[in-house]
Amino acid sequence: ERMAEFNWTENSKAVFEEAIKSAPLPFRSVTKKSFTKGLTKEVGEGGEVREEHVVKVIKATSPAPFVGQGLKAIEPHLTDPSILDN
Repeated sequence: ERMAEFNWTENSKAVFEEAIKSAPLPFRSVTKKSFTKGLTKEVGEGGEVREEHVVKVIKATSPAPFVGQGLKAIEPHLTDPSILDN
């Protein structure tokens, strides 16, 4: 299955990849799929992805125990870490 194409802005691609890396190894491909699906829903195919979209998708699609871990992993990569507070 091909990966959806997005127009990554700011540091969103790095944030997306770090979030996936923070998932436990056996769950990474399913995490990537659910994040990609969430982003497609959020911005549309080929849409412009901003960091806050990735944060929103992490919060919306990650199992509760992993949300904090995911957000902590991406924090150093955010151009504006205050979006985590939204």
